[in-house]
Amino acid sequence: MMLLYLMVLVVPTYLAAKPLDIEIQARSAVLMNAATGAILFEKQPFLPVSPASTTKIATALYVIEHEQNLGRMVTVSAECLKHKPSQDRERFPAHWLESDGTMLGIKRGEMVTLETLLYGMMLVSGNDAANVAAEVMGGSVPQFMELLNEYLQGMGCQNTHFANPHGLTHSAHYCSAYDMALITQRALRNHTFRQIVSTLKYTKPKSNKQAAREILHTNPLLKAKSRHYYPKAIGVKSGYTAAAQRTLVAAAEHEGRTLIAVVFGTQTSDERFQDAKKLFDAAFAQKKERRRLIGSDYTFIKEIDGSKLPLRANLAKALCIEYFPAEESECKAILHWQVEGLPIHKGQKVGEVEIVDLKGTLLQKGDLCASCDVKGNIFWRVKEWLTR
Repeated sequence: MMLLYLMVLVVPTYLAAKPLDIEIQARSAVLMNAATGAILFEKQPFLPVSPASTTKIATALYVIEHEQNLGRMVTVSAECLKHKPSQDRERFPAHWLESDGTMLGIKRGEMVTLETLLYGMMLVSGNDAANVAAEVMGGSVPQFMELLNEYLQGMGCQNTHFANPHGLTHSAHYCSAYDMALITQRALRNHTFRQIVSTLKYTKPKSNKQAAREILHTNPLLKAKSRHYYPKAIGVKSGYTAAAQRTLVAAAEHEGRTLIAVVFGTQTSDERFQDAKKLFDAAFAQKKERRRLIGSDYTFIKEIDGSKLPLRANLAKALCIEYFPAEESECKAILHWQVEGLPIHKGQKVGEVEIVDLKGTLLQKGDLCASCDVKGNIFWRVKEWLTR
């Protein structure tokens, strides 16, 4: 009968990250590995600020995850198109629109699909489209905001509260750069979301109120003829309000590695794109480093019931790990003893050692083999003879 034992070991060395040393203009920022959540760069990452239209990332993600039929036809209500007056805007519902905000241009009573609303939100930053999607998903926009905030808290967003689905300025509407990176990390795992935010143009179908028309993505990182074009970019969303200044969430891929840059609070539009590209370029320029964590000369010892001597074992080969210098690489070793009983012969596999990160993701593993024979003592031999 195989006896299984589990032991958590402390890895003798830390793979200490060396965050990117870069000067950027943004008030707050985060650069995150989309796969692992590792933070490569941060500047006031937990500061709650107005995120402007990057809010729509969360709204779109909620709709995509909670609606099975994005082709469902919905009707634009009058409530979703209401505007605030130019004075005392805080007195009015947070989701009401503002005359200088960006719009998809849908009309009261118009019938559109949820898919059209998502493209309208993410390509041209339609505040009206965000309101309609929120009302449909929540029964009303305020009820949707309760659902969305609960959803974001469950995701781990600790410095976020959204008062509307589009990002127009409100005192109760804020998000940190780190939380927005978390939201985007989850969003990029969704195929539909990735497809929408990487689309350069979309045809809004003919409706009962309007003819078909083409809408174009406004993200210059994706446009080949733009001076801010970044070939590795795959989305995601920019934003602007007077209070938020310029905001940007961008994602880029290189050699199978996806990074998320959140840049909040630059004074000019150019600065946010320059900051994001600077972060991406610095991270992608790094080369992987290799470090040995546990060598084959490290001896593991375990007492075995009935044995004359303890079991001594070594790894069949050293366990090494490769990592980028800027990425958080704290990890631990987990030892799985797999002892089949006595006797144990030299070279016999007696377990495995796994290297995992702090989230439990397997990074590396190796076989553990006995370094010498282990025989039973006299009491074990007598017991074996009596049970024959």
